[in-house]
Amino acid sequence: MRSSVHDPEATIVVIKRHDGHRLYDTDLGRYITIDDLYAWQLMSVPFVVRDAHSGEDVTAAILVEPARLH
Repeated sequence: MRSSVHDPEATIVVIKRHDGHRLYDTDLGRYITIDDLYAWQLMSVPFVVRDAHSGEDVTAAILVEPARLH
């Protein structure tokens, strides 16, 4: 789990979205869940989700995606 204290010097965590909407944390070298992203958001951890193929920033689309399922 990432630090819960926001460090202004911290770099932005880069998450890559692969086919099938799998999320890969390039820093930790493991797959994560949408719940991890929500927790990081609450802890003010800076992150960006990029499409693994195009490099497009898809952070906003990923964070609202589960809301559309309910």
